[in-house]
Amino acid sequence: MNALEMTEKVQDGFLKVVETTQGWTLGAMRSTSGAFDTFKPDTSRIPFADQMPTPTETVESTFSFADKLLSAQHAFISSMVEITMPEETTTVVAKKA
Repeated sequence: MNALEMTEKVQDGFLKVVETTQGWTLGAMRSTSGAFDTFKPDTSRIPFADQMPTPTETVESTFSFADKLLSAQHAFISSMVEITMPEETTTVVAKKA
């Protein structure tokens, strides 16, 4: 196993841990969410609340932006690597991709 394969294996393990803990958290929230119904704010008393995005719209907009930002960073770093790599290394890496 080479270093890249080891890194990917560790990353996969980390993602599984994150997904597992997310599942536990969602399960706990589902089983207790009714207890918090009385704590939900009355949005009719908040000025301009009807003009605010919904929580779902906010999440989608935020992650859409994060996706675009990560994509731009990926392109930027990839270009930096291409510029700084020796010519023969760039060709070998390009052939593997």
